Amino acid sequence: MRRPKRSEWADPTRRGFLLAAAATTSGARGAEAVRLTHTKGEKVAASSGGRPLLEYRYDRARPKPYIHPLYFPDGTRATLDGPEDHVHHRGLMVAWSAVDGIDFWGEVNPAPHGQIVHQRFERLADGNPAVITALNHWLAGGRVHLEERCTLEIHAPRAEGIWLDWESVFTAPQGASLSSGTHPYNGLGIRFVHGMDGGNVLNERGTREIAKANGEAARWCTYYGEAGGVAFFDHPSNPRHPTPFFVMNRPFGYLSAAPTFHDNTFTLKKGEKLGFRWGVLSYSGKPEPGTLDRLFEAWARGGER
Repeated sequence: MRRPKRSEWADPTRRGFLLAAAATTSGARGAEAVRLTHTKGEKVAASSGGRPLLEYRYDRARPKPYIHPLYFPDGTRATLDGPEDHVHHRGLMVAWSAVDGIDFWGEVNPAPHGQIVHQRFERLADGNPAVITALNHWLAGGRVHLEERCTLEIHAPRAEGIWLDWESVFTAPQGASLSSGTHPYNGLGIRFVHGMDGGNVLNERGTREIAKANGEAARWCTYYGEAGGVAFFDHPSNPRHPTPFFVMNRPFGYLSAAPTFHDNTFTLKKGEKLGFRWGVLSYSGKPEPGTLDRLFEAWARGGER
């Protein structure tokens, strides 16, 4: 598999929402670096200029590693962790409900469950961007179904936006099958705080109706409320690009980049790799389609890491 491309800095700096692509690159040079604070065995917190950006949680007692909180630019939380209605909703996470028939998504539902277990950090580096690279094993029945190398690039905020580049590369030591199972929302997903319930959607196609956007393929999709939102970007190097997105706003807000939404199974041979790369932007205010398009184009044109 061709190694997915990584981005140059694509960073919002214009008040009101985002800067155009050229200005974001120049603005990054003066940005304060992102600092990582590691609480060993528990989490890595990212901050910039004293502002919290996110926390990557990897405690082995948890069912999976994930990000929580992911913050909005004003310092308020965008995510929920284990709400009573769906305890398996863990902030911003990558999960799958059917890997070789094993559920790596749910936690208490009646199904054979696996656990995504942190093995080690391969890189923890401050900077702009700061970088977290972790090796995770997807374990069930004493078998490693998938090895996941997860790389997070966390960029310093500019005005009203925080940008995260998420890459997960899976290797199947004995071969594996990733399918939608009974859920269309496998992949990268985010559970929003209750203040975002009943929110709005907008995707690259201009769709603003939840029912139409749900399952529609697009280069980017955003869910937002009165104060701001989070946008997901699907990199052109991803399989099945542009990806379908799962989105709902009732009874709660949820968004996921879901490449197996339409039950298209990924079948990996022994030792074969499968890679995904997503951009994540938390922002204040209302989304502007033209600016999100420019941001996607700048990110997609970025050079190799």
